[in-house]
Amino acid sequence: MKNRMIAILAALLLTVSASGASNFSDRFSLRLSPGGLLPVGGQFSDSVKLSKAVRIGFGLNVGLRYKVNDYFYLDAGYTFDWMGVKRSYQPTEYKVEGQTPALHLSMITLNSTFFLSTGYALAPYVTIGAGMFPWRFTQRAFGGKTWPAPSKPENEFASTDFGLNCGLGVETYLASRCMIFAELKYHYVFARHPAKFGTDDFTQQDFLGLNIGLVYHFRGKRPG
Repeated sequence: MKNRMIAILAALLLTVSASGASNFSDRFSLRLSPGGLLPVGGQFSDSVKLSKAVRIGFGLNVGLRYKVNDYFYLDAGYTFDWMGVKRSYQPTEYKVEGQTPALHLSMITLNSTFFLSTGYALAPYVTIGAGMFPWRFTQRAFGGKTWPAPSKPENEFASTDFGLNCGLGVETYLASRCMIFAELKYHYVFARHPAKFGTDDFTQQDFLGLNIGLVYHFRGKRPG
Protein backbone atom coordinates (compact mmCIF):
# COMPACT_ATOMS: atom_id res chain seq x y z
CA MET A 1 0.00 0.00 0.00
CA LYS A 2 2.78 2.41 0.94
CA ASN A 3 4.64 1.64 -2.31
CA ARG A 4 1.55 2.48 -4.35
CA MET A 5 1.07 5.77 -2.54
CA ILE A 6 4.75 6.66 -3.13
CA ALA A 7 4.34 5.85 -6.82
CA ILE A 8 1.28 8.11 -7.07
CA LEU A 9 3.07 10.99 -5.35
CA ALA A 10 6.14 10.46 -7.56
CA ALA A 11 3.96 10.71 -10.66
CA LEU A 12 2.46 13.92 -9.31
CA LEU A 13 5.90 15.42 -8.69
CA LEU A 14 7.06 14.47 -12.19
CA THR A 15 4.05 16.29 -13.61
CA VAL A 16 4.93 19.31 -11.50
CA SER A 17 8.53 19.32 -12.76
CA ALA A 18 7.40 19.04 -16.37
CA SER A 19 5.12 22.04 -16.01
CA GLY A 20 8.06 24.30 -15.15
CA ALA A 21 6.16 26.13 -12.42
CA SER A 22 8.07 29.16 -11.16
CA ASN A 23 6.41 29.26 -7.74
CA PHE A 24 6.48 25.59 -6.87
CA SER A 25 5.13 25.69 -3.31
CA ASP A 26 2.43 28.22 -4.24
CA ARG A 27 0.71 25.53 -6.25
CA PHE A 28 0.21 23.00 -3.46
CA SER A 29 -2.65 22.62 -1.01
CA LEU A 30 -3.64 20.03 1.59
CA ARG A 31 -7.13 18.51 1.81
CA LEU A 32 -8.60 16.90 4.93
CA SER A 33 -12.16 15.64 5.28
CA PRO A 34 -14.26 13.17 7.25
CA GLY A 35 -17.06 11.55 5.32
CA GLY A 36 -19.60 8.80 4.84
CA LEU A 37 -19.70 5.91 2.37
CA LEU A 38 -22.80 4.07 1.15
CA PRO A 39 -22.69 0.79 -0.81
CA VAL A 40 -25.08 1.22 -3.75
CA GLY A 41 -24.55 -1.93 -5.80
CA GLY A 42 -22.83 -5.26 -5.90
CA GLN A 43 -23.60 -8.56 -4.24
CA PHE A 44 -22.37 -9.78 -0.85
CA SER A 45 -23.74 -13.25 -1.62
CA ASP A 46 -25.99 -14.77 -4.28
CA SER A 47 -29.14 -13.35 -2.65
CA VAL A 48 -27.88 -10.45 -0.51
CA LYS A 49 -26.57 -7.10 -1.69
CA LEU A 50 -23.60 -5.57 0.10
CA SER A 51 -25.77 -2.56 0.98
CA LYS A 52 -27.98 -4.89 3.05
CA ALA A 53 -25.10 -6.71 4.75
CA VAL A 54 -23.11 -3.69 5.99
CA ARG A 55 -23.97 -0.40 7.64
CA ILE A 56 -23.24 3.04 6.19
CA GLY A 57 -19.49 3.59 6.40
CA PHE A 58 -17.46 6.38 7.94
CA GLY A 59 -13.98 7.43 6.98
CA LEU A 60 -11.24 10.02 6.73
CA ASN A 61 -9.62 11.43 3.60
CA VAL A 62 -6.21 13.11 3.31
CA GLY A 63 -5.06 14.54 0.01
CA LEU A 64 -2.40 16.65 -1.68
CA ARG A 65 -3.49 18.95 -4.50
CA TYR A 66 -1.34 20.53 -7.20
CA LYS A 67 -2.53 23.47 -9.31
CA VAL A 68 -1.74 23.19 -13.01
CA ASN A 69 -3.68 26.36 -13.86
CA ASP A 70 -6.68 28.29 -12.53
CA TYR A 71 -9.11 25.64 -13.73
CA PHE A 72 -7.20 22.35 -13.67
CA TYR A 73 -5.79 20.58 -10.59
CA LEU A 74 -4.28 17.17 -9.79
CA ASP A 75 -5.34 15.44 -6.56
CA ALA A 76 -3.47 12.57 -4.89
CA GLY A 77 -5.46 11.13 -2.02
CA TYR A 78 -5.69 8.42 0.61
CA THR A 79 -9.00 7.46 2.24
CA PHE A 80 -9.79 4.90 4.94
CA ASP A 81 -13.42 3.81 5.32
CA TRP A 82 -15.00 1.49 7.88
CA MET A 83 -18.33 -0.32 7.50
CA GLY A 84 -19.71 -2.53 10.28
CA VAL A 85 -21.19 -5.87 9.19
CA LYS A 86 -24.75 -6.47 10.43
CA ARG A 87 -25.06 -9.35 12.88
CA SER A 88 -27.21 -11.50 10.57
CA TYR A 89 -24.37 -11.65 8.04
CA GLN A 90 -21.44 -12.19 10.40
CA PRO A 91 -19.69 -15.59 10.43
CA THR A 92 -20.92 -17.67 13.37
CA GLU A 93 -17.45 -17.87 14.95
CA TYR A 94 -17.21 -14.04 14.97
CA LYS A 95 -20.54 -13.38 16.70
CA VAL A 96 -18.93 -12.37 19.99
CA GLU A 97 -20.59 -9.90 22.36
CA GLY A 98 -18.84 -6.53 22.21
CA GLN A 99 -17.19 -7.17 18.84
CA THR A 100 -18.31 -5.82 15.48
CA PRO A 101 -16.84 -7.50 12.39
CA ALA A 102 -16.26 -4.93 9.67
CA LEU A 103 -15.39 -4.22 6.08
CA HIS A 104 -12.29 -2.04 5.86
CA LEU A 105 -11.87 -0.21 2.55
CA SER A 106 -8.95 2.04 1.64
CA MET A 107 -8.65 4.20 -1.46
CA ILE A 108 -5.35 5.36 -2.96
CA THR A 109 -6.29 7.59 -5.86
CA LEU A 110 -5.06 10.12 -8.40
CA ASN A 111 -7.68 12.49 -9.85
CA SER A 112 -7.98 15.26 -12.40
CA THR A 113 -10.16 18.08 -11.07
CA PHE A 114 -11.71 20.76 -13.26
CA PHE A 115 -13.19 23.96 -11.80
CA LEU A 116 -16.19 25.25 -13.73
CA SER A 117 -15.68 28.85 -12.63
CA THR A 118 -13.09 30.88 -10.75
CA GLY A 119 -13.03 34.20 -8.94
CA TYR A 120 -16.46 33.80 -7.30
CA ALA A 121 -17.53 33.05 -3.73
CA LEU A 122 -18.55 29.54 -4.76
CA ALA A 123 -16.30 27.42 -6.96
CA PRO A 124 -18.00 24.28 -8.36
CA TYR A 125 -15.88 21.49 -9.82
CA VAL A 126 -15.95 18.02 -11.32
CA THR A 127 -13.35 15.32 -10.71
CA ILE A 128 -12.46 11.99 -12.30
CA GLY A 129 -9.73 9.50 -11.46
CA ALA A 130 -8.55 5.99 -10.69
CA GLY A 131 -6.54 4.14 -8.10
CA MET A 132 -6.06 1.06 -5.96
CA PHE A 133 -8.60 -0.06 -3.38
CA PRO A 134 -7.31 -2.44 -0.66
CA TRP A 135 -10.18 -4.03 1.29
CA ARG A 136 -10.81 -6.84 3.76
CA PHE A 137 -13.45 -8.23 6.08
CA THR A 138 -12.13 -8.37 9.66
CA GLN A 139 -13.01 -10.19 12.86
CA ARG A 140 -13.29 -7.00 14.90
CA ALA A 141 -14.16 -3.38 14.18
CA PHE A 142 -10.48 -2.42 14.08
CA GLY A 143 -8.05 -5.28 13.68
CA GLY A 144 -8.39 -8.97 14.30
CA LYS A 145 -8.21 -11.82 11.85
CA THR A 146 -9.31 -11.47 8.24
CA TRP A 147 -12.34 -13.59 7.31
CA PRO A 148 -11.72 -16.72 5.25
CA ALA A 149 -12.93 -16.52 1.64
CA PRO A 150 -16.56 -17.69 1.21
CA SER A 151 -15.83 -21.01 -0.56
CA LYS A 152 -12.05 -21.21 -0.23
CA PRO A 153 -11.25 -20.88 3.49
CA GLU A 154 -7.53 -21.31 2.80
CA ASN A 155 -7.65 -17.81 1.24
CA GLU A 156 -8.48 -14.54 2.95
CA PHE A 157 -11.64 -12.59 2.17
CA ALA A 158 -9.55 -9.62 1.11
CA SER A 159 -7.97 -8.10 -1.98
CA THR A 160 -6.36 -5.00 -3.46
CA ASP A 161 -8.27 -4.01 -6.57
CA PHE A 162 -8.25 -1.39 -9.30
CA GLY A 163 -11.08 1.12 -9.19
CA LEU A 164 -12.49 4.21 -10.86
CA ASN A 165 -14.19 7.28 -9.44
CA CYS A 166 -15.95 10.45 -10.51
CA GLY A 167 -17.69 13.20 -8.64
CA LEU A 168 -18.62 16.81 -8.20
CA GLY A 169 -18.18 19.35 -5.45
CA VAL A 170 -18.05 22.97 -4.46
CA GLU A 171 -15.55 25.10 -2.52
CA THR A 172 -15.97 28.41 -0.72
CA TYR A 173 -13.63 30.68 1.23
CA LEU A 174 -13.27 30.24 4.99
CA ALA A 175 -10.09 32.29 5.57
CA SER A 176 -7.16 33.61 3.53
CA ARG A 177 -5.48 30.20 3.40
CA CYS A 178 -8.45 27.94 4.02
CA MET A 179 -11.47 26.87 2.05
CA ILE A 180 -14.30 24.57 3.00
CA PHE A 181 -15.68 22.07 0.52
CA ALA A 182 -18.44 19.52 0.04
CA GLU A 183 -17.95 16.67 -2.41
CA LEU A 184 -20.10 13.79 -3.69
CA LYS A 185 -18.14 10.98 -5.35
CA TYR A 186 -18.98 7.65 -6.99
CA HIS A 187 -16.52 4.73 -6.76
CA TYR A 188 -16.48 1.52 -8.79
CA VAL A 189 -14.22 -1.30 -7.54
CA PHE A 190 -13.32 -4.41 -9.56
CA ALA A 191 -13.69 -6.75 -6.57
CA ARG A 192 -14.97 -9.94 -8.22
CA HIS A 193 -12.50 -12.85 -7.82
CA PRO A 194 -14.22 -16.22 -8.40
CA ALA A 195 -10.93 -18.15 -8.55
CA LYS A 196 -9.63 -16.71 -5.26
CA PHE A 197 -12.91 -16.74 -3.31
CA GLY A 198 -14.28 -19.96 -4.78
CA THR A 199 -17.48 -18.22 -5.90
CA ASP A 200 -18.60 -15.37 -8.12
CA ASP A 201 -21.40 -14.41 -5.71
CA PHE A 202 -19.27 -11.54 -4.37
CA THR A 203 -19.30 -9.21 -7.36
CA GLN A 204 -17.86 -5.89 -8.49
CA GLN A 205 -18.77 -3.21 -5.94
CA ASP A 206 -19.74 0.43 -6.14
CA PHE A 207 -20.08 3.09 -3.47
CA LEU A 208 -21.33 6.64 -3.09
CA GLY A 209 -19.30 8.88 -0.80
CA LEU A 210 -19.97 12.29 0.74
CA ASN A 211 -17.11 14.33 2.21
CA ILE A 212 -17.12 17.74 3.89
CA GLY A 213 -13.76 19.20 4.82
CA LEU A 214 -11.03 21.79 4.54
CA VAL A 215 -8.49 22.81 1.91
CA TYR A 216 -5.35 24.50 3.26
CA HIS A 217 -3.24 26.50 0.79
CA PHE A 218 0.42 26.71 1.74
CA ARG A 219 0.94 30.16 0.23
CA GLY A 220 -2.33 32.00 0.55
CA LYS A 221 -5.75 31.47 -0.99
CA ARG A 222 -6.50 29.72 -4.25
CA PRO A 223 -5.94 32.28 -7.03
CA GLY A 224 -8.74 33.19 -9.33
